Amino acid sequence: MNPPLFLFKNVNTKHMINYEKVYVAVYLKINTDGIMKPVAIEWKDGARYDIDKVIDERNAPPEHTGGVLTRKYRVIIKGREKIIYLDKQTNRWFVEKPLY
Repeated sequence: MNPPLFLFKNVNTKHMINYEKVYVAVYLKINTDGIMKPVAIEWKDGARYDIDKVIDERNAPPEHTGGVLTRKYRVIIKGREKIIYLDKQTNRWFVEKPLY
């Protein structure tokens, strides 16, 4: 008996995108209960982007760069959804950047 065709997925390696971790500085607001909330990120070149809203926060591995223990934040920056991560082992913040 042959398995149904919908279980198979065509993978075109020409269009697969690799990602790298880019470490960023993150400005935090820490309330009186010790809960931290990211309020802005800063690139190495000094460009700063304010975070308009934190949509979601949870423990989750990075989507593209490997399974390390991270805290994943879905945020809105200038009207666009972005994801930033806190590496819990090194206490460093990063984003995943596509390599083209």
